[in-house]
Amino acid sequence: MNIYSFPTYNLTKILLTAEEVGQPYTLHLMDFATGEHKSPEHLKRHPLGKVPAVELGGKHYFESNSICRLLAEKNGKLYSGTPEQHAEINQWVDLITQHVGRWLSVLLFEKALKPTFFGEETNQKTVEEAVGFLGQQMPVVEAQICENPFFLGDEITIADTIALSHFMTVEYSGVDLQFLPNIRRWMNDLRQRPSFKTVMAQMPGNELFHGLEKVQPL
Repeated sequence: MNIYSFPTYNLTKILLTAEEVGQPYTLHLMDFATGEHKSPEHLKRHPLGKVPAVELGGKHYFESNSICRLLAEKNGKLYSGTPEQHAEINQWVDLITQHVGRWLSVLLFEKALKPTFFGEETNQKTVEEAVGFLGQQMPVVEAQICENPFFLGDEITIADTIALSHFMTVEYSGVDLQFLPNIRRWMNDLRQRPSFKTVMAQMPGNELFHGLEKVQPL
């Protein structure tokens, strides 16, 4: 499998999933500054010229969550079981990416990416809105993993590899996890897995976003 991207949390979830299921891959880090992701060659991989995109078995696939499901199903790990069990995994994937992940992304952009790379001021109203929604949503995640090591019990699934990638952004946006001990424990445990260490070793500076200052130690 060939993976085309620049460092983002969406790339991280694909890499973590690939490592956990044992899918061989080659990572091609692209140059955002030169617009490589908008080249005719890459538009064949992703019709919107976005990243990540992968080539597997002579075909191209895009949208990170869909790629994670493909890798898990292809290798029979992280996404096995009955349709009902798939639905349980999917509902947490959707909750993380469409709700919690959405607002974590807003904070990342407003508090880190916007001032650092675009030279623009943080919109405090937008930050307050994101913090308000996360105040409602984070406790739901905290409760889900209070008694088990992973989202769906004793076995890691794509809900974990996908969610961890979104939660890693808190280090750059200053999200306070002080009163969310289960989330902190879950994140720290996943970071000790060989898959995580292998993924980070492939990132510039061994970090998710090289060049951004980390502001929230875990």
